[in-house]
Amino acid sequence: MNDRENKRDIHIENNKRWTVRDRQFTFAEIELGGQEGQQEEPVSRVVMPANLERNLDWQQDFRYVSREQQFVQKGRELERETVESAAFIPFQTYWPTYEQMQPGQLRWYLYWREEVRSGRYPDTDLSYLFVYLYELIHGIGWNVPAHGYALMDRVWQAYRQRYPKLDVYVREWLYDLALVFGLDMPLTEPLQKLPRNMSLELKELEWRRRFTAEPLELSWDMLLLLLDYDVEKSRFYMEQGRKELRAYIPKVLVLVDGYLAKTRGARLIERFKPREKRASRFLFRSAIYDHEMYGRTVTVPTLSISDDLPLRSYLTQLARLTENKLRELTGFKGKLRGISVEPEVEQLITRFLHKEFKQREAMVRIPEIKINSAKLRKLRQESDEVRDMLLIGDLPLVTGEGNDVRLPANFPDHTPQAKSYAQAQTKLGRSSYKPKPSNGLQQAELDFERGWQVFEEQDLTGHEQEVSMGLLKDDLLKQEQQEYNDITSELSDSMQVMLDTAGQHAEVFADDKGMDSQSEWREMFVRLSAGHMDMLSAMLEGKSATVRQGIAEQTGSMPELMLDEINELSMEWIGDLLIDGDEILEEYKAELQNMLKGR
Repeated sequence: MNDRENKRDIHIENNKRWTVRDRQFTFAEIELGGQEGQQEEPVSRVVMPANLERNLDWQQDFRYVSREQQFVQKGRELERETVESAAFIPFQTYWPTYEQMQPGQLRWYLYWREEVRSGRYPDTDLSYLFVYLYELIHGIGWNVPAHGYALMDRVWQAYRQRYPKLDVYVREWLYDLALVFGLDMPLTEPLQKLPRNMSLELKELEWRRRFTAEPLELSWDMLLLLLDYDVEKSRFYMEQGRKELRAYIPKVLVLVDGYLAKTRGARLIERFKPREKRASRFLFRSAIYDHEMYGRTVTVPTLSISDDLPLRSYLTQLARLTENKLRELTGFKGKLRGISVEPEVEQLITRFLHKEFKQREAMVRIPEIKINSAKLRKLRQESDEVRDMLLIGDLPLVTGEGNDVRLPANFPDHTPQAKSYAQAQTKLGRSSYKPKPSNGLQQAELDFERGWQVFEEQDLTGHEQEVSMGLLKDDLLKQEQQEYNDITSELSDSMQVMLDTAGQHAEVFADDKGMDSQSEWREMFVRLSAGHMDMLSAMLEGKSATVRQGIAEQTGSMPELMLDEINELSMEWIGDLLIDGDEILEEYKAELQNMLKGR
């Protein structure tokens, strides 16, 4: 019983506690006044503090701010911030933003950005570059759209060699800026190849530029994308016709395009008239971009050239016809079937290729010339000895008695000069000379009609002696030079004929290996056309792409084709490429400059 009573008392006590606690959380009850003794029902009211006024804007204070919007806000805050100096700190991350920078990295970025804005481009990491490009996309750092476009293009050109990855992104973003603000996209250098990840709009823009260029511009790699026939898998291409096909198919297309323009008033693109279509393009893809600025997408009109079936079919027929003609000219068995081209166009291609092959056959290979380097070295050594002796101030001059002309006592008897003097004596009816010392100085003079004359010793003034000694030295030098030229001409008559025909002048080297190398360079140089030489000169002088284009237009070709032709000749004759990309290899520049000097 006691236990039950204790449990009941505990339960009652707990109930009291919960009742008191509940009362603490109820709102205050205010009893309204009434007559004493009269009971009124309580009225509950909510009591609010007077200072709790709600001034919140739910749309502004509780809206979601994206990472891109945060980037733009921070960029606006830092737009005018500069730092006078800072140390470079590496920064490499995906999708770089200000929040990912440490204080030192942000300091370097602000310093580097000011350098770039001033036209200086110090080395830095790629992530810093992307942050700067994101700023330009959002209008940070410029007020006029054309200025923003120019800033993006400049930083791209300054760093694209160090970071080729920039080409993938910046080319697209520049196009988007031009679309958004209605800018005329400036012409850039034509692409040698179309990157796989390039957008369809930019690809079609590049096709349009090439088909409307004067003349038509189609490199081999770009042409393959327009053909319905894989030329590089042809048996003729794989076995022997690789060089011919790569060289002549693009030229044939340029020829036909120009022919149609003159005879029918419509070039290839005007004749087939590819249809125009409109595509929806996402703006600033792969960039940190706030789409609330310019929108997510824009509609772009494009000229569908690459997938125009009639145009592709005609280009394929021209390529197959060219291959057949090349097979005939090279004696390759077998022909491609099912080719349908206008008779006048076929005749034009036939005449062109026959002319090209006749010119190639007319270039007779120049025979190799071998020079006895040992004989040349000996001749050069003897000539040097004679020249040194003649130039020494205290060397005794020609001496003799009466009509007997004598050479100095230490004059080498085995030299060609000594022999020539002996022959001169014989022609004059005199005995062969004998070198012997003499104390008397006589004046000697060479008359080309009467031979050597020796005058009686006479008293001469110092000036007259000096003049006579100078004349005699000149005569001896002329005689030595004549002998040297006679021997050299015997060795190099055939070489001189070759050099005169080619309009070149080459130096004869004593080293046999050097002579072989020079011969290979001359072989290649003779086969270069005037246009090829002009193109090489322009590249050595660092001329612009416009100048190179003008040179190619004068020859009816394209810069890419001309560079390929030069490389083919250099591979054939010197065993290496002269040109890599659009630059002449450094190790061949000096040799090439020497060869071009004698043009």
